Amino acid sequence: MKSIKRENIEQVPGKRLRGMDGFTFQCRPELSCFKQCCRNLNLFLYPYDVLQLRHALGISADMFLEEYVDVVMRKGNFFPDVLLRMSDDEDRTCIFSDLSGCRVYKDRPYTCRTFPVEYGFQYHAESRKPELVGFFRPPEFCLGQQEAHGWTLQAWSDDQGAAKHQQISRKWSEVKHLFQKDPWGREGPRGNRAKMAFMASYNMDAFRAFIFESSLLKRYKVKTDLLKKIQRDDVELMLFGFDWIKLFVWGVQTKKIRLR
Repeated sequence: MKSIKRENIEQVPGKRLRGMDGFTFQCRPELSCFKQCCRNLNLFLYPYDVLQLRHALGISADMFLEEYVDVVMRKGNFFPDVLLRMSDDEDRTCIFSDLSGCRVYKDRPYTCRTFPVEYGFQYHAESRKPELVGFFRPPEFCLGQQEAHGWTLQAWSDDQGAAKHQQISRKWSEVKHLFQKDPWGREGPRGNRAKMAFMASYNMDAFRAFIFESSLLKRYKVKTDLLKKIQRDDVELMLFGFDWIKLFVWGVQTKKIRLR
């Protein structure tokens, strides 16, 4: 989910939606464009997306990251993007697309849930919390935008089960926003510290092992009740990882973790 500068807000493609602004849309197999939007994508995956998908597939985080995604470090960035890998067929079809639609529909990524609305976070100097901004932006071939069913942003989010994804994506955005500046120095964004930060956001298997099998708990204070939660709950572990990255990389102490 992109960060949007206030001065660039008018340059973002699509129709901006606010509050109770409405749009019309419905996707169904009877439309001739059905599944065309599931081809040739740059589909960004956020940490909660990866967590949900690999649980749905019943595989380890290592296997998911190896077989299903491309990890891309873009020029001028200081933290990599994770993109869902497309099939090798002529249309570069989504690897989860089948004849009936999406075989991971129940656990589909946040971007798929909110389509045809694209979201970003706008940061204001007077507030630490980002503002969620939405843009109605279906592709030209999409016939769903001609359907009569009307929605507001909230109604569409509720219908698509996007609320939890949105809540966690907001927290992740706060972490990712910090990486607009280079924290790595000479080590660079492919050094050991960067690899550990990536692990704490996208690989919960490895991060849990790191917490409980290394000297981390000798160096950081973590409350006992929270430790019990992150031993068994991957979502709690991931949220803890966001706070750990803030402290480990940026020196920002939070309520969840502090230096001893």
